[in-house]
Amino acid sequence: MNQSTKHIVALTVCLILTVVSLFLIFPINKSTRLGLDLKGGMRVIFEAKPAPGTPVTREALDRAKFVLNQRVDKLGVAEVQITVQEPDNIVIELPGIKNPQEALDVLGKVALLEFKEVLGTDEKGNPKLGKTLLTGKYLKNAQVSFDQFGKPKVDIEFTEEGAKKFEEITAKYVGKQIAIVLDGEVMSTPRVIEKISGGRAEITGNFTIEEAKKLSIVLQTGALPVNLEIQEKQVVGPTLGKESLLQALYAAIAGLILVSIYMILYYRSLGVVASLSLVVFGILLWGVIAAINRLTPWGWPLSLPGMAGVILMIGIAADSCVVIFERVKEEVRAGKKIHVAGESGFVHSIVTILDADLVTFLVALTLIFLGVGPVKGFAVSLASGIIIDLFVTYTFTRPAVALLLKAKWIKHPILLGFREVATR
Repeated sequence: MNQSTKHIVALTVCLILTVVSLFLIFPINKSTRLGLDLKGGMRVIFEAKPAPGTPVTREALDRAKFVLNQRVDKLGVAEVQITVQEPDNIVIELPGIKNPQEALDVLGKVALLEFKEVLGTDEKGNPKLGKTLLTGKYLKNAQVSFDQFGKPKVDIEFTEEGAKKFEEITAKYVGKQIAIVLDGEVMSTPRVIEKISGGRAEITGNFTIEEAKKLSIVLQTGALPVNLEIQEKQVVGPTLGKESLLQALYAAIAGLILVSIYMILYYRSLGVVASLSLVVFGILLWGVIAAINRLTPWGWPLSLPGMAGVILMIGIAADSCVVIFERVKEEVRAGKKIHVAGESGFVHSIVTILDADLVTFLVALTLIFLGVGPVKGFAVSLASGIIIDLFVTYTFTRPAVALLLKAKWIKHPILLGFREVATR
């Protein structure tokens, strides 16, 4: 396979992937997920406080993050981002949430469920609690139902081991009361009529339907290992997000057009190749975002800093073309023929491009692993853009330039932005 054939194959592969990306991108509403700052929603910073017997450790924070993830899933919120910030913070971003207070009520609840013995009542008629007989550790499921009077209640089901323990407890406390306590609050104090088998019980109280749903969610997802206190809460409106998105899109389009005009005026036909490279780069980058959003459950929510990363990559991608073209010019000035200068110019310039992209890529990786929220969104766009830029450089810019410089109609220096051209 000669060099020209290899260039044609590379161009074909790149263009096929570009067409596939276009199919993934449209319709845009299915391929693009917006982050908190563009879609609107809520951002909350929780500070973890030690719970009885559980200090705030990285393990405890990771467990709390897992529980919070489950609770968010039950709430039906998509594209959530939960980040642990050591030593004791957890940051949650909830794009598109309609009822922020409901989310806070569910997310911050410790959900420590206990069954305690009742030793009597105090002078105010409140139950005096004794030792803990059973905890929510053995809980298998919880769901909302209604009693005979149509009032909401929460039915709970224990695991196999929990069912045995619950049966033993109810057998021992027949005729006595057992308190059902959630986060230190007595929910109900039912009297045990007989031994209960099957591992089922119910939590009753003066619940509304919404309160019963919240309770069932926190019980299903288990207790938080630490107490969470709200340190900062920010609600973002979707109107501001839409305006910002339009401004970011206009900036990206304007940047692409201005860079393309400059490249064409300065590099002539090579500038046309550079402009096409930028278009291909933009489509492939958006295609990757669309593929992740369509094929993975976590998706790639696009934020304003992420858009900034995309816009920055337009300049970096254009810079790759400039490095190649300037090196080709140097090769021509050294007396090489145009088609030879094209190949040798790429070989000598690619090292510079790789060095610059590697440094930027390492910085982006650092921000991905150490940054949170908007910073991470910027870094992900930047790192992805660098990889795609290198791919486009090898599969589109290089072969397109090589084939262009071999074309018979390239005879006059003005078509390439050269002052002089060696004999062909």
